Amino acid sequence: MKGVLKIIWFRIFGSNFFPLLKIFFTPNEPISRKFRFIGKFHVATKEGKSFYLFNNAFLLETNIFWLGIDNYQWEKVTRKVWTELCQHSNTIFDIGANSGIFAVLAKAYNPKASVTAFEPQPNIFYVLKKNKEINRFDIRCENIALSNQEGTMPFYNTGEAAFTTENTTAGSLNKTWRTENQQSILVTVKELKNYVEEKQINAIDLIKIDVETFEYEVLAGYGKYLTMHKPIIILEIQNRSIGKNIESLFDAGTYSFFNINEEKGLIKIGELGTSEDNHNYLLCPVLKLKLIDKLLLAR
Repeated sequence: MKGVLKIIWFRIFGSNFFPLLKIFFTPNEPISRKFRFIGKFHVATKEGKSFYLFNNAFLLETNIFWLGIDNYQWEKVTRKVWTELCQHSNTIFDIGANSGIFAVLAKAYNPKASVTAFEPQPNIFYVLKKNKEINRFDIRCENIALSNQEGTMPFYNTGEAAFTTENTTAGSLNKTWRTENQQSILVTVKELKNYVEEKQINAIDLIKIDVETFEYEVLAGYGKYLTMHKPIIILEIQNRSIGKNIESLFDAGTYSFFNINEEKGLIKIGELGTSEDNHNYLLCPVLKLKLIDKLLLAR
C-alpha cells in the first residue's frame, strides 16, 4: 500500500505541482533529491539545445529538473566532452546507457548522427525507450548487455527495488562489484563484433562505455573492429588492474589517453585507471587528436 501511495504522489501530485513550485523555489542539492516525481520535463542547455527527459522518480533526472542541466555538477566535464565530440561523429554507441541521458544529448547536439544505446536492465530500459519516444528521436535502443561472450548471464545490482522501481546506477555483469544486498536477473549478452556484423555497421566513430567494471570485456568483444574503426572512446575505469587490461588491446602509439578531471578538464596521461577521484577517461586515436584540441582544458 505504501508503494502505491508513493507512486500516486510521484505521478499525480509531483508531476503537476513541482513545475509550478519551481517558478518560485529551487531547492539546492541534496534537498532537491527529496522532491522526486514521475513524468516528462523540458530541458534547455546554454548552447540552445532543447529536449525532454522522462523522470521515473530517479535521482539524476530529479536533480537535472531542479538544478538545470548546466548547473548540475554530475559528470559536467564528461558531458561537455561528449557533446562536443558528438557533433563530429556520424555513428555513436552508448553502452551501458542507463536511462539514456547521454544518448539523448547525442541526438540533441547532432540530429543527423546514428545513435545506438544499450541497456540490459528492464526497468531502466523502459525509461531509455520513453526518452526516445517523447523526443521522437531515432535512437536504436537495445535491451542487451555487451561482453566478450554471447548467451545469457546474471546481471547484478544492489537493493530490493533495483529491478523494479529504483535506479542505483550500479548494475553490472560482475558479481564481485558492489555486493551489499545484491540481487540478480538473467540478461541477454552479445559480443560487439557480432552486433556490428549483424547490423552491417561500417564504422563507429564515438563510443561511451559505462558498465561498472566490465569495460575491458566490452572492448575485447569488439575484436578486430576496434583496430579497424578506431573510435574515440569515453569510458569509466575503476582501477589500475582494469586499466592495464584495456591498454593491452591497443598497439603502442596508436591511441592517446586522457583522464577526464571533473574540476580541471582533460589531462593527458600515460596509464589508465590511476586516478582515485576521477574514473572517466578519454581514449583518442592519434589520427583524430585535432578533434579534442580545444577540449584540452588542463595542462
